[in-house]
Amino acid sequence: MGCKLHSCSGMAASINAFVLDQRTVTTLFSCFSPLFGSRTCGRLALSLVGLALVLLWPRNDTLADEIVLASPDYWCPFSCKAGEEKEGFAVDIIRAIFSAAGHRVRLVNENYSRALVNVRTGLYTATPSTFKEEAPGFVFPELPVSRNRYCFFALPDSEWRFEGEASLRNRKTGIIRNYSYGEALDPLIQAHPQWFVVHSGDNLTERMIRRVALGRMDAFVEEENLVSYSLSTQPGLAMKNVGCTRELYAYMAISPANPKAAEYAELFSSGLRALHQSGQLREILARYGIEEWPLPTAP
Repeated sequence: MGCKLHSCSGMAASINAFVLDQRTVTTLFSCFSPLFGSRTCGRLALSLVGLALVLLWPRNDTLADEIVLASPDYWCPFSCKAGEEKEGFAVDIIRAIFSAAGHRVRLVNENYSRALVNVRTGLYTATPSTFKEEAPGFVFPELPVSRNRYCFFALPDSEWRFEGEASLRNRKTGIIRNYSYGEALDPLIQAHPQWFVVHSGDNLTERMIRRVALGRMDAFVEEENLVSYSLSTQPGLAMKNVGCTRELYAYMAISPANPKAAEYAELFSSGLRALHQSGQLREILARYGIEEWPLPTAP
């Protein structure tokens, strides 16, 4: 491209015809250098070159982090199968918060024990919904991502009800390895492991439902929303809620190996407050048939 700029007006007209690319910027420099002796043309030339550099400089997307969440696909409605339209309300909440801050959020499915190990080492960023007792040493936001309640489930015609320690004697109750069931149940599980049947692996909620239905266990303990969702996808199965513990809160559990863990924790809490105030949190939960809960003042 030849340079034929002899005046400021001619320079402006010619620049309008340029195709702005890296080569054009080089040409602009070569063309403008003889004109810098003219104060007016020199200033205009520098301004145009500066604008071209800003527009053409490769975009720096390194400020956008990828937040990788790891959890099982059998935890619907909390976390579901990666890539589905509904990946779980905890995942949707985290995505809404971090996307608004310019970050990308991706879910990968692993069984819970493996997910905790891989998040702890820093392979993944966080688990989307975890009790603090399940992940000592992890970094947690001030506010929780979900409100949970563990309940006992038995056959529809069962007359048994969970009423504390004495009611668990001489029964086989299903639990999941590495779960924390809260201060009401964890001491009982540790003190009387013979009362419980421990499960690990995948599809655990459905497996425990079927084992009770087949008479291989008397009952199992699981989060009530998760069981309701699982039963809604298995019309031939039915369970009865026979007693619950008090409400618990679960959190986005961030890897202690991640250098931005504290920053992410603060971002989550401020973002959750914003979702609550805007009504978006209620909309996310409604997609999964869940009512919004009051944000706790003290976790």
